[in-house]
Amino acid sequence: MSSLPPSSSPSRGSSPGHADSSTQPSKRSFELLSNALDLESSRKRFKNDRPTAPFRRAARWVGRGIDPFVRLRDAFHVGAAYDAAEAEADEGDAVSVPSDELSQSMTEKDRQLHCSVYQRTKSLVPNFCLVLEGLAETAPGSQESLLGMMTSVVKQCRSDDIGTLKAIGLDIIENHGLLPDEETSWMKQKSSFKENKSLRGFNNNIFGRLLCPHKYSQLYSQDPEGFCKKVLESDDTVIIQASDLPAFLYDGNYNPEAIDKGLLRGPIPVQVYKVIFTSPSSLSAKGGDGNAKGRSSHAQLHGLTRVTPHTIAYACMQARYFCSSLRSWRERDGKFCLRHFYYYIVALFEMDAESIWAVETLDWWDRLVLLGLVIISSHQYFRQVFGKGPRKFEDSLMQMEQAADTNSDFNALIAQRIARRAGVVDGVGDSSS
Repeated sequence: MSSLPPSSSPSRGSSPGHADSSTQPSKRSFELLSNALDLESSRKRFKNDRPTAPFRRAARWVGRGIDPFVRLRDAFHVGAAYDAAEAEADEGDAVSVPSDELSQSMTEKDRQLHCSVYQRTKSLVPNFCLVLEGLAETAPGSQESLLGMMTSVVKQCRSDDIGTLKAIGLDIIENHGLLPDEETSWMKQKSSFKENKSLRGFNNNIFGRLLCPHKYSQLYSQDPEGFCKKVLESDDTVIIQASDLPAFLYDGNYNPEAIDKGLLRGPIPVQVYKVIFTSPSSLSAKGGDGNAKGRSSHAQLHGLTRVTPHTIAYACMQARYFCSSLRSWRERDGKFCLRHFYYYIVALFEMDAESIWAVETLDWWDRLVLLGLVIISSHQYFRQVFGKGPRKFEDSLMQMEQAADTNSDFNALIAQRIARRAGVVDGVGDSSS
């Protein structure tokens, strides 16, 4: 893609902080930003107040709170193309699919996903679209450099979070993920897990139990070694894909009649969430309190006021990667796709945002993260950060055809929700009780 389509409506979808014409960036500011991008491309940095700082800050939130997989170049290309198409359409007419090659090559769901990322990202920086247009006029190619730099920051943040978990993740498993009869074995192997990540995953029974789809947990407990062997040898009798929900997501036993009972209440995702969004100092070991000292958390820096489906999905994705045997980041762990896993978690909430399960689970996360922050600051801060307030939902844009098969956990869960709503099933499995 050589350039971004021009945006004919730069104020569309603007955030409350979007500047008016009196504060629009000047030609000089475009030149400073272009020069900064040139310096950064040659690995030279501004010492203070670099012009790229607002865009770097926005990119750090994109990966953690908006979407860690969509390339920003592509999102802005498609989003700007739709802006132009909307400007050309007559009032009341449907906006046609842009004629550019990238938009045409996507499915409708992918185009919607990219447009959503475009709208949400550009709202993070005032006058974002005007900046891109100004760069195109004063320094052709700099807009591509800016979005490329932001994409690199998104990837770097993912790596930073992986690095943070590398230092503290094994303690999370030790304090919140072990069965009583696993503690002795764990202490013997813990140092090896730290030195060699390839020993995790289905190469070890503890991690294998956590990663096992919860619907297979009883089968796993009967023969852990045999189950893990089948997974490692890609035995067709055991296929683990992203649409089947791993045991570490749950708090309690698996109920095939109410698949969402206890789902996303497992202690490991919660602890990983705290590490990433409220800082490692917010963790507490069994029966103890964490150290409250430290720099501002990502929740504070980015104004996170409620736990969101996207931040939960990001924490779950990071937890799944940590427990796997992958030694470096890849989207696929055998047949399990981390990208799909992320979108499935988001879709669990957003495909039916008013379901009892979705509402109660998000409120539960808010309360739990809130309690974890009590040792950090005042109660007034908690009411502001994870207190009451409206919760915004985005279209999950989940493609149902990505499910492993009609018997996957995800599809079975959705079918149960539909049956409950139709009154076919007595009682409600959404409740956390």
